[in-house]
Amino acid sequence: MSIVGNPRLLGIACLAALCTIGVASAREPLRPCHARDGISPRLEQFLDAQGIDLSDRWVALADLDGDGREEALVYLHGSDWCGSGGCTLLVLQERQGEWHRISQVPVTHLPVRVLERRRHAWRSLQVRVGGGGSPAHDAVLDFDGHRYPGNPTTVGTAPSAAGAGRPLIDQSTDGTPRCEREVIGDQRARSGPRRTDHAIRPIAG
Repeated sequence: MSIVGNPRLLGIACLAALCTIGVASAREPLRPCHARDGISPRLEQFLDAQGIDLSDRWVALADLDGDGREEALVYLHGSDWCGSGGCTLLVLQERQGEWHRISQVPVTHLPVRVLERRRHAWRSLQVRVGGGGSPAHDAVLDFDGHRYPGNPTTVGTAPSAAGAGRPLIDQSTDGTPRCEREVIGDQRARSGPRRTDHAIRPIAG
């Protein structure tokens, strides 16, 4: 019996098609990590000044602290930043026109995800850890009021958060790195000064 001749089968097929479209739409903001769209010249200059080569970094943008302005998540995948346990993730924030480091998280693997869960007003992150003899698992990085954990292998996995969240940096089925460049947050950007309730400092030159 053909699908067209069976209303029930036709309905199931349409529902499956809608689900597929929904998944594609949810991932549509992810763009090739090598593209420069959405990245400000000031951020590019900051990364260049730290000696981070363009070919070694994948950059995603997301509003992590809910103020309507994006933070930058920079995945450093070059040989200088990676080891058997994974690569290095930077979390950066722009304050008064200058970019500063919030956290530097080594030994991470893709995907990097942002969760709905919040600690100290900042959204939690999720990374994949494992390698060098350690079993692979998803580690949830909670903000402690100043920074995210510096060693993801020492933190636990929240069972409800494992594998959840929205991908910020991931790889497509053909291995191409994809990065989020849309602002993910609760509010629109405000014109006033940023709220700063924690100490931050720039990466040392």
